[in-house]
Amino acid sequence: MIDPRLRQERLLKEAGDPEVAVILLDVVIGYGAHDDPAGALGEAIRAARAGAAASGRYLSVVAHVCGTAQDPQGLERQEQTLREAGALVLPTNAQAAHVAAAIAGSVISD
Repeated sequence: MIDPRLRQERLLKEAGDPEVAVILLDVVIGYGAHDDPAGALGEAIRAARAGAAASGRYLSVVAHVCGTAQDPQGLERQEQTLREAGALVLPTNAQAAHVAAAIAGSVISD
């Protein structure tokens, strides 16, 4: 939650796997979390999606921000940052998981 480096590296590693069609993220905000976790992930999301596109694949990134509008990072700002990076942001982690599963299922059945 504090140092985003490992998460960025893992996101890029998984995105490089040709069998990966979707990456599901929970982004946690609040006291004790990174000052701008969505901003820290934004460039990695862009790079992951660009790398997939360069290899002829489409990579979906589905995310949920766990926090409130009163958190120092700002819920709406974090959600918007993720959207601008190309992530589909859902209002709950359950909805995000269902959408990610649907994407994965549709890719498998194709």
